[in-house]
Amino acid sequence: MPASPVATPVWKYDNAQAVEIVLSGRVSTEEFDKVARKLEAFIERHGEIRVLEVIKDFEGMDAGAFWHDVQFSLRHVQDFSRIAIVTNPDVHHLWSSLVAPFMRCDVEHFSPGEMEAARDWLMWPEGAVD
Repeated sequence: MPASPVATPVWKYDNAQAVEIVLSGRVSTEEFDKVARKLEAFIERHGEIRVLEVIKDFEGMDAGAFWHDVQFSLRHVQDFSRIAIVTNPDVHHLWSSLVAPFMRCDVEHFSPGEMEAARDWLMWPEGAVD
């Protein structure tokens, strides 16, 4: 069975202001916009949020989705307090070179086998020591 396109937020932790998003398949503009609307509502409700982005079997996005992603990211660059990205190292390096310089929050990358570590890092209280 082929991977479904971009998934809507898989889980939300309102008390931790966190959401998990899974990217797979090819993302259309409509699919991106649907997820963006849900994220904007979550941001509106909570202010700064934490995001766990899981990238697996991702085949890219159409030009419209890419443009909407750029616009969304610029509009909400200060609305993220922490981002954990779970993906293979090749995608990690591409993301880091393109997007990371613009992020103002803590961003950590994890390999696919480190999902629980990514969730633990994401949920760790701000300012807490190890």
